[in-house]
Amino acid sequence: MYKRQVMGIVPLVLLVGCQASLIYFPRPYGGTTVADWKVATDGRTIDFQTSQGRQQAFLQGNLKSPRNLWILCGGNGTVALDWSEWLEDHAPKEDAWLLVDFPGYGSCEGSPSPGRIRENVKTAVRLAALELGWPEHPDPKRMRFFGHSLGAAACLMGASEFGMQRGVMIAPFTSTMEMSRVMTGMPLGFLVWHRFDNAARLEELAARGAGEVIIFHGTDDEAIPVAMSRELAAGRKDSVRLIEIPGGRHNTIQMTNGDEVAEALEEVGRSAE
Repeated sequence: MYKRQVMGIVPLVLLVGCQASLIYFPRPYGGTTVADWKVATDGRTIDFQTSQGRQQAFLQGNLKSPRNLWILCGGNGTVALDWSEWLEDHAPKEDAWLLVDFPGYGSCEGSPSPGRIRENVKTAVRLAALELGWPEHPDPKRMRFFGHSLGAAACLMGASEFGMQRGVMIAPFTSTMEMSRVMTGMPLGFLVWHRFDNAARLEELAARGAGEVIIFHGTDDEAIPVAMSRELAAGRKDSVRLIEIPGGRHNTIQMTNGDEVAEALEEVGRSAE
C-alpha cells in the first residue's frame, strides 16, 4: 500500500518540481556558428533587449523585396539556426524568414517561459519588419508561421499577436496541460504553469476569419502522439488540414518528407485572402 502511494506521488513531484527541465532543453551556439551563418546566407542578426537580457534572432532569405515574412521556431531541443540550411534548400525563395530562439537558447540570455517566449517573438517580429522597410505592425496578409513541436506553440502565440492566419506546423501538441497527462498518466494539467494551448490559439485564428494551417505529424511519433494533431484538426476543416506521415517520427519529418513540407510552405506562401 505504501509503495503504491509513493509511486503515485512521483509523477506529481516531477511535474511540480521539474517542469522547466521537462519542457525546455536549451543549447548555446558554438563559437563561430553565427558568423558562419552570416557568410552562408548573407543574413542579418536582429539584436534586442527584453526582460531576460540580450536576445538575438536571425533574418534570412529574400531581404530586398519579400513576398511574405515567416516566423520560424524550432522544438525544445533545437536552436533556430538548426533550420537555416534546411530553409536554404526547401523554403520559397520569394520570402524572408525570421528564425527566433527562446530565452536561454542560442545567443539569448535568460530562461524560457510562455510569456518570455511570446516577448521574444513579439519584439523580434517588429524589429524584423522595420529591417525589411515594413511598418512595425506588418500587414497580417504578408505574415506566415512555421514551427516544429514546442516551436509550433511559440509560432501560434506570434499568430495571436500579429493576426496571422496561415502557417505550417510539424508535430504540435494540443496543450502542455494535456501533455502532462501523456507524460505522467495522470490528470495533472492543473499543476502546469508553463501553459501553451495550441487548441485555444487555433480557435482564435478561426474566429478571426479565413485561414490555412497545414499540420504534418508522424504516426509513430515517440514524443507527441499523432492523436493530438488529429484533435487540433477535428472540427476545423475550414482552417486546418492534417497530413499524417505513416511511420513518421518526431524529429525527422522535415528530412524524410522534406519535399512535401516544402510544397506546403509554397502553398501557404502563395495563398491570399
